[in-house]
Amino acid sequence: MKLLVALMMPAAGLRLVATREPVVNKASLAQKANKTEDVVYRHRQNNFQNMQYFADFQIGTPGQTMSGIFDTGSFDLLVLSAKCQHCPADAKYDSSKSSSFVAEGTPQRHCYGSGCADAVIGFEKVAVGPLAAPKQAFWEITNHEIPIMDFARFQAIVGVGHSDSPSMEYPTMLQNFGIDEFAFCLEKGDGAPGWLYWGGEPHLHASMAAMPVVANHHWGAILKTVGVRKADGTTVDLNICSPTCSAIIDSGTSLIALPQAQLEKLEAQIGYVAEDCSNIDSLPTLTLNLGGNYFELPPRAYIVRTQTARVDTSTNGVVKILTFQPKVEMVTECMHSFFAMDQDTQHGMMWILGDPWLRHYYTIYNRPTKTMYAAPAGADCRPSPYVNFMDASEHVNVTAFNLMRDELNTLEPKEPVMVNISAARNPWKYRLVEGKMEI
Repeated sequence: MKLLVALMMPAAGLRLVATREPVVNKASLAQKANKTEDVVYRHRQNNFQNMQYFADFQIGTPGQTMSGIFDTGSFDLLVLSAKCQHCPADAKYDSSKSSSFVAEGTPQRHCYGSGCADAVIGFEKVAVGPLAAPKQAFWEITNHEIPIMDFARFQAIVGVGHSDSPSMEYPTMLQNFGIDEFAFCLEKGDGAPGWLYWGGEPHLHASMAAMPVVANHHWGAILKTVGVRKADGTTVDLNICSPTCSAIIDSGTSLIALPQAQLEKLEAQIGYVAEDCSNIDSLPTLTLNLGGNYFELPPRAYIVRTQTARVDTSTNGVVKILTFQPKVEMVTECMHSFFAMDQDTQHGMMWILGDPWLRHYYTIYNRPTKTMYAAPAGADCRPSPYVNFMDASEHVNVTAFNLMRDELNTLEPKEPVMVNISAARNPWKYRLVEGKMEI
């Protein structure tokens, strides 16, 4: 998630940018040429080590191909620029090679969870498949302190947040494309791609769980309860959201973030995770009451595998170490995909549901109604009908659940995905109001 604090850089120093009413080109938004509400463009998201999902787009005339993270947690388009002398990325946008570039020049500092970037605003032709914006406002990164961008497989951050951008007065890319609805899904299994579906699929809404978006800027819903369902069928409410938490469903975060104290309670319920994943079927299932709907993440969705290097410390191994010939072995370890991040919001302590959620649930984002829809993702990354197993008293209908659970579990891969934690994308932009993050 790219959670926003944008800082302007006038000569007098730094100041916090106030949210302004955007100046929207109403004529452009009214045009039907770029509307895809009836025709979905299926945009492949390439997978790097199950931690980075990125896709190509074109910028400039003639088009320069760049790869970007299409991020539901931010709003702006930022690209690594040839004007950045210390950016080692192989592909950089070069405005001097484009006939459609229009300079504006206002500098701004974008601060993210992974570091800060200095950028200047300009206008350029941007295209994603059949969608095009002839004069899209964007930011050229001229310097950055975001370590992951030095070795990432992407050179741009493409914001697809639901609101107007808090950092500039111009229409966002979604507005210029005329896109009111889109969907994300990540295929299951090692190295499998993800898919971004541009355009609406209203016929799917009735068979999915609807979650009202309560956040002002981000795709966030109310998280009412968090619990686990153990292998023997018993359930435990962790009693950690009082009265509520907030949860953002974010395509820009590789793992799942939650507050440290809540993570400790969750880890106590998960218990020991065998290094070889041999006890994965006995681990509990995470249960969430999100937006008034009952969701589950089974252990095969939240457990991942990673490889670490170990030095052989056996008798022979010690001898080799002493003679400067250490034997190093790559060992596969299983671990959960949760990490601690303490952040309060106007709706309670924040969770960020990243890639593990999007591998398990096909998620639709609808801008005009500020609603997200989710349903279990099938093997082909298309949604299966959602069934709410929670009855009126908020207890699980065990019989109905067991039947559907057995069917859905057949779709999960036999082994959890293998990840490279060093390539993980952390939450990005944030915006603070009275000490709390405004989502």
